[in-house]
Amino acid sequence: MHVSMRKLVIQAKLPNVTLLLLLSVTAFVVNAAVAAKDLPKSFSKCKRDANFDKCLVDAVNEAIQILKPGNDDFHIPILDPLHVKSLVVEAGTPPINLKQALKNLQVHHIISSTKIQRYRTKLEKYLIVCDSLTKRIEMLGDYEMSGRILLLPITGSGKSNLTLVDAQIEHRLIGEPYEKDGRRYMRLKDYQITMNPKRVYMHFDNLFNDALLSQTMNRFLNDNWETVFNELKGGYSKSFGSIFRDISNLIFEKVPMDEIFLS
Repeated sequence: MHVSMRKLVIQAKLPNVTLLLLLSVTAFVVNAAVAAKDLPKSFSKCKRDANFDKCLVDAVNEAIQILKPGNDDFHIPILDPLHVKSLVVEAGTPPINLKQALKNLQVHHIISSTKIQRYRTKLEKYLIVCDSLTKRIEMLGDYEMSGRILLLPITGSGKSNLTLVDAQIEHRLIGEPYEKDGRRYMRLKDYQITMNPKRVYMHFDNLFNDALLSQTMNRFLNDNWETVFNELKGGYSKSFGSIFRDISNLIFEKVPMDEIFLS
């Protein structure tokens, strides 16, 4: 499995919901020291004690709905639907040898159908782990695709729809400390995502530039969705993880760690 990271682009000022769930919301929810006048009054705040992880679950589930239409103070745009400019994913090992180039993606339902289930923080090791359930993620956009699936050639370009149902997602944020102006900060070295949906639906218009062949191949893809998606999901996860890491560091590198996480 190989992801072409240099070709992966997202609009610079459009944070993703996972950033929202794990970092932007954390900065909002946990940080009583950061300009309280700028925080929405309805946001709950959590103290780092024995109840910290549980408090985060409840507070973030409230906050993500508040932030769904965006937040001008923190330059957060409308998050549902979320716009992703482009994404390239490649699977290069049998039985899947495939390249997907997706553009102008509109990602629907990713906030409105998400519930945080559990946090497992180890801040002394600069580790944040979160489990979430997203009932529906619908990605609509333009695609170009070529390669082979189970020895069958596949090629095409046009409109696409990739929909994940009941996706269990683990987010693992791995950080490191550093000092700036005498204050301690945390930057993320890695952001790992593991996605396990119960069902995936796929549709690609204009496969083979032939209506009948396109219908047949789309039926095949959906009949064998688990095999197809399992080969591709590592690419999606790694690509989005890289995006989330870079966007997350825009927050962590500006706010001292002891202000984000209250002691």
